[in-house]
Amino acid sequence: MFRRTLPVVDPITVYLDGAAIPAERGEPLAFALVAADKLGLARSPKLHRPRGPSCVRGGCDGCLARVDGVPNVMTCLKPAQGGERIETQNVVGSRNADLLRVTDWFFPNGIDHHHLMVGVPGLSEIMQSFARKLAGLGHLPSAAEPEHAAKRVHVDVAIVGGGAAGLFVAARLLDARKSVAIVDDGVELGGSSRGLAGGPPKAETQGATIFSRATAVGIHLGDILVVEESGAVVLNAAATVFATGAHDPVIATANNDLPGVFSARALCRLASRGIEPRGTVAIVGAGVWADELARRVGERALKVSTEELESIHGTGQVRAISLRRSGKLEKRKVDAVAFASPPAPAFELAQQAGAKVHRMPGQGFAIEVDADGRASDSLFAIGECTGKQLSLDVFARDAERLTNALVAST
Repeated sequence: MFRRTLPVVDPITVYLDGAAIPAERGEPLAFALVAADKLGLARSPKLHRPRGPSCVRGGCDGCLARVDGVPNVMTCLKPAQGGERIETQNVVGSRNADLLRVTDWFFPNGIDHHHLMVGVPGLSEIMQSFARKLAGLGHLPSAAEPEHAAKRVHVDVAIVGGGAAGLFVAARLLDARKSVAIVDDGVELGGSSRGLAGGPPKAETQGATIFSRATAVGIHLGDILVVEESGAVVLNAAATVFATGAHDPVIATANNDLPGVFSARALCRLASRGIEPRGTVAIVGAGVWADELARRVGERALKVSTEELESIHGTGQVRAISLRRSGKLEKRKVDAVAFASPPAPAFELAQQAGAKVHRMPGQGFAIEVDADGRASDSLFAIGECTGKQLSLDVFARDAERLTNALVAST
């Protein structure tokens, strides 16, 4: 069960499957739904398992819904303006009672529909057609998407990622009189640092070209293709800085995909908006976000090591966990589970651009940089994408070295 701990300053109303939901203007739609304790927002495409927001930063499929006739909207990345019609998709029945959930019960170990009934004359074609109708994500939009104009923008430096690290670099580059563009897919700049008690850094971005709620989808011959709601942008820059952060961890345990399972970082982001679980929160793992979340929930925190966690229990959402301590198995009632293992650096776009990466045991790959944050002649990287833990002090110092090196080379 979730609740709001802060008053709503600018109240509006959105609608989930026709039911009115109170919201704060400008907050992500998913935040309003979690605050109203509507955790089960989506269904998995094949087995129709319930899904809920997990990362609240556009990195999972738990908050996908149809919004105002548009399918597969990441509600964690869409700000509430009032009057939005949010509809559950990929269900037969209702959001809480999807009849197709029986596929999960009939096939508890999964199902390979590509080979189901293969070789059986007549039945094979029928089964494949049936599987295609049951799976998928939503229906086509209610109206055709209009054509959007594309444009080309040139700047001295493009910064991909508007979190703390990216903001520090942007502020220093602007002081050095460089033209700067920031590409960020969040509802507002600040990224993960908005989950910290002190909030995002006070970094001045006045004068920067900001592409907010936009995604850098690829880099070709130095040009960055940016997609935003109003159309596509071809962003050309003399140098590019990657501040792409890191992907939230998922711990391999039974029912780790139930609504109510979050990253510790996600719960901190929600708490910064005054949205918290009412009861016990199991914090699994250790690190910056485990400590931050423990401070926020106080005595309601149940700290669990990754080795102690046996399984998560619940049907439509998290109800309890099983953990093994001192050789004994015990079951504890919880309202939410927060994974706090080390995150996996978001290296993919930088690697496509030509940056080298190196393997970090237990965390995947990270962008390889020198002491000045240089990944190649015109590519730089800073922050969690280089394998460092979130630290505003460290990122501020790294931004100074990176900026000095970048300015000296351009």
